[in-house]
Amino acid sequence: MALLPPAGIARSLCVQSLVWAFGNGVFTTGAAVFFLHPARLSPVQVGIGFSVSGALSLLLSVPLGGLADRFGGRRTWLAGVLAEAFVLLWFPWLHGFAAFLALLPLAALAEAVSSGGRMVYQARVLPREERVRSLAFVRSAMNVGFFAGGGAAAVPLAIGSDWAYRCMVLVNALGMLANGLLIARMPADGVLDGRCAPPTPARRGAVWRDRPFLALVGLLSVLSMHASLTSEVVPLWLTARTDAPRAALAVLFGLNTALCVGLQVMASRGADSPAGIARVLRRGGLAVAAACLPLYLAGRSTGWTTVALLLAGCALVTLGELWQSAGYWGVTTELPPPAARGEYAGAARMSYGLQHMLGPAALTFLALHGGGLGWLAVAGAFVLATLAVGPAMTWITATPRVAPTTVPA
Repeated sequence: MALLPPAGIARSLCVQSLVWAFGNGVFTTGAAVFFLHPARLSPVQVGIGFSVSGALSLLLSVPLGGLADRFGGRRTWLAGVLAEAFVLLWFPWLHGFAAFLALLPLAALAEAVSSGGRMVYQARVLPREERVRSLAFVRSAMNVGFFAGGGAAAVPLAIGSDWAYRCMVLVNALGMLANGLLIARMPADGVLDGRCAPPTPARRGAVWRDRPFLALVGLLSVLSMHASLTSEVVPLWLTARTDAPRAALAVLFGLNTALCVGLQVMASRGADSPAGIARVLRRGGLAVAAACLPLYLAGRSTGWTTVALLLAGCALVTLGELWQSAGYWGVTTELPPPAARGEYAGAARMSYGLQHMLGPAALTFLALHGGGLGWLAVAGAFVLATLAVGPAMTWITATPRVAPTTVPA
């Protein structure tokens, strides 16, 4: 299956995402080592910094997303990327908790600005009938970049010096600057499709009055907890509750990457209408719920049976991730009023913020300390959220979005 769409703006977005993900993958792979050694931080201090950054991003996601509605998608995206690059250039010389607590939230807020701008830009320049499929290509390219960046990080990690770790940060910062050059070369919002010309501004904060959409965001907070299963719960479960060798973790992550690269475009089919969005979200929720059975049984089996059950569980969680991603793109591009896409994307992004705050602790406690009943509770949460998607989408389609109104420039 092709990893890049036909030539045009969608392919430019894929190349840009590949460059961004490579630099980010290099740094993310070795971030823990960098913060603990050259930056001389304790694990508790690192945790506090990320918690503060996550809380700020969560609280400010809607107003930061609204900047793209006011100033345009590409302009906001570029400003956020360059601001994040500037902050990252200071990271190699970071030393001490105070500096860390000042820089990390700035980087997180800049990333939130660029994320809102990117979503608005993509929604405006991609033709509606190709939008979700193109975003699936972008996601596949991004996964390739993360994989390549993670592999490249093996070099500085093997060298093991403080400056080698600092170079990982510089690679990320330089990748951000290259990313900015690519964004600056892209056409302005609406150039490729006259139907997507910047709309009349909307009343600020309109999304807070859209109760059906906020209800769906709440469901997305539960459904997006597949991320915690992949990154925290399954590795801890394998290590603490199964007899599988720890090297099996590499196989599980490799399977996740291969499925994300190879099947994301296929999983996005149909997620360009309210009915289609609800359908892929339901598929994703049920796939993750089904994964709980083989994962639980892996804790009661032995030998190769354990590995096979873990592979089955990981494959189902990954399928859930692919469908949930496609549904999320539909929610952020197809459901909001064009005049307030940035604010609505910021509200939808809150679902991931809530997941990052609550998911790891809640799911780890249930899975590792709740035994079979704990895994049943995890599956039940996904099933209940899945069952509520249809009524929520019906409520959304039956309720007009908040009417736009002109605001002062």
